[in-house]
Amino acid sequence: MKLTDGVKQIIEKLNNSGYEAYAVGGAVRDSYLGNAQTDVDVTTSATPDEMYNVFSGFKIYPTGLKHGTLTINSLGEMIEVTTFRCEEGYSDNRRPDKVTFVKNLTEDLKRRDFTVNAMAYSDKTGLIDLFDGVGDIERKVIRAVGNPEERFNEDALRILRALRFASKLNFEIESETEKAIFKTKDLLKKVSKERIYSELIKILMGDGVERVLLKYKEVIFTIIPKLKDGDEFDQKNKYHVYDVYTHIVKSIAGAKKNKNARLALLLHDIGKPDCFTIGEDGVGHFYGHQKRSSILAEEILKDLKVDNFTIKRVVDLVYLHDTRTDLSRADVKRFLNKYGFDLLVDLCEVKIGDAIAHNQVYIGKRITSIEELLKTAKDIIDKKECYTLKDLKINGSDLKKLGYKGEKIGEKLNRILNDVIENKLENDREILLNKVK
Repeated sequence: MKLTDGVKQIIEKLNNSGYEAYAVGGAVRDSYLGNAQTDVDVTTSATPDEMYNVFSGFKIYPTGLKHGTLTINSLGEMIEVTTFRCEEGYSDNRRPDKVTFVKNLTEDLKRRDFTVNAMAYSDKTGLIDLFDGVGDIERKVIRAVGNPEERFNEDALRILRALRFASKLNFEIESETEKAIFKTKDLLKKVSKERIYSELIKILMGDGVERVLLKYKEVIFTIIPKLKDGDEFDQKNKYHVYDVYTHIVKSIAGAKKNKNARLALLLHDIGKPDCFTIGEDGVGHFYGHQKRSSILAEEILKDLKVDNFTIKRVVDLVYLHDTRTDLSRADVKRFLNKYGFDLLVDLCEVKIGDAIAHNQVYIGKRITSIEELLKTAKDIIDKKECYTLKDLKINGSDLKKLGYKGEKIGEKLNRILNDVIENKLENDREILLNKVK
């Protein structure tokens, strides 16, 4: 494992003072997998008081003092260093009631969630793998350390963390760990909404997202119950070969790893069962499902304590996901004026994911149409064509000089902009002023 200079300095100083110290957890796993390491944590036999002595002169922040964690600035890197510890009592199924500092690395690693995260490393000792984490990586398996049901009862968030690692690493979950997940899934109701959302996003962004969301759908329904309405819901329509929930999952897997797009796809058809009707020909219809889904999406995201920008973006994407794509150049400019280019990029990714999850017979033309829409928008941007008031070669000050006042200024400018968008007027200052006059 290639340690950063900051981590090396931390470990060496602790070792030179007579203490054990190791890089630990996800960074060790990622290093073995050949992935980039982020936020390397260090574990040590030194207590916080002893660490203060070892690192006197360093900038130290008591970020988790009662749990034995200090954050130390080492060569410009902010490194979390935690004392070996064991934990007792989890009355809220989330945090230990009591933390005890220990001098034994084995006791510290035993309390961790999964074998792939319970490895330690230092240049002095090499890899320490007490629970066959390397074997599980080679087998592509997520397995709890010790008794999985105990691990999930200690911290219910670990249920979603198991799904997250299975999705991110594209691993399977070991059978006993899987059984414990289904048995303890209702403990997730005790976990804060913010933490649930954080793990959910990471699940959605993984390579194994389709398999995880389908295999562990009962867990997903525990955190977003409304999704269950779409499970095995026959759409009775030639354009659909999957039930509503399976369509949702496959649309996520078909989209790029764009947080807003994948989150919108999770919710884009959540209102379909509420809007289902059958025509006289026996064909299923979902009139108004875009609006219903956008309303439900906003309620769900607010409940998950999502930030306002993400809520607004995702709700817009859900509402717009079924809009036409065969737009004229003028229509594209109007869309850009109202929603902006960034939203259009997200929307095209939503539409492509949605299309991929339809009956394959009908998706070719749809995807081509979406790609053409994005190509047109990019061309408008690249050529700096006018589609907003700020792009006009005249402004409100010009109209004031010509005697316009109050609301009339905005009304006139918007009419002028519309004429420019429709190529009825050239965006030239003199031409526009003459038109106003």
